[in-house]
Amino acid sequence: MKDSVNNARTELPYLNNLPMALFVCFINIALAFVFQYGRVLTVSDLVVDASLCGIVTAFTSLGYAYWAVEKQRKQGNLPTQVPINSFMQKLPSSYIPLTIITGIAGSVIMVFITIALLRFFPETEYTFIRFLVWKTGYATFLAAKMIEFGIFRYVQPDCEKPDDPIQKGSQTVINPLLRKEIFSMLYASVTADFGMNMLIGLVLGGTIIQGDLVILMGVTQGGVWITGLVFGIIISLLMIKPTLTSVKEIAFEGGVPKSSKKNVLASLPVSPWTLVFILLVPVMAFSALSFWTIMKFFGFESLNFFQFFIIRTAYSKLLSRLVETFAIQRYRQI
Repeated sequence: MKDSVNNARTELPYLNNLPMALFVCFINIALAFVFQYGRVLTVSDLVVDASLCGIVTAFTSLGYAYWAVEKQRKQGNLPTQVPINSFMQKLPSSYIPLTIITGIAGSVIMVFITIALLRFFPETEYTFIRFLVWKTGYATFLAAKMIEFGIFRYVQPDCEKPDDPIQKGSQTVINPLLRKEIFSMLYASVTADFGMNMLIGLVLGGTIIQGDLVILMGVTQGGVWITGLVFGIIISLLMIKPTLTSVKEIAFEGGVPKSSKKNVLASLPVSPWTLVFILLVPVMAFSALSFWTIMKFFGFESLNFFQFFIIRTAYSKLLSRLVETFAIQRYRQI
């Protein structure tokens, strides 16, 4: 079983791209120290840096994607079936032209996101350390997505060569392009979270109804602890429990490869409900600490409902990835 798991990991470099994404992030951070260290930044500095990050990330990420795919192709480890995408095949297959196009697109997207967030959130001092934390997050995310994009481009049929060996991989290829289904899922997730928080606000006082008016109260740095504790309960019931249940069902159906070695997770209960109760207090404390740290670090004395909603949604998405990883590792032990 261990050998089969190791083989699956080498069939496609999606599962191994985090170290490279972090390396690309390190390059971007090094450039930040060279050009931005030692001064208070302006909006123009942040916008210029975002545009440069798109170009640098495309250059390094697509270079890795090309090397990784070609290496697996020569070994015959690419998947036998990949989603054929006509749009991707219209893009250049050569590294330099594809890098230029992707870099320009990445720069435009990052500039748009940066300007939008700077205008949306309260104005604060753009210190270098705050900039560094922000850059670490978006550079890593951008690198991971560009690597996925590059891999998806280079596994298309038009990149095959006549002397390539027969590919025998069975790994599923990720399609990173934005699709209607992605927007539908995101919309459903955001609206459900928005509605749930309004209802909870009615109970806890965060939502006030005065005649025909609905007032959505914001959060303060001092009061965000309570918000975080309550949110920890909500997310435990509405996200962690369903995730654990889903992964458990998949594991019992044989969809999760079993681990050849037992670890400390094997001593945890199998029941999703029991695991939720074990995780409840840590999740509550972690949520409260995370929200307070974000507001304290970035100098936000208060945020309105919608500003904090963005932070809460991003936090939920990141936490869901951690929970998925935890669930998979736990149910590999059964």
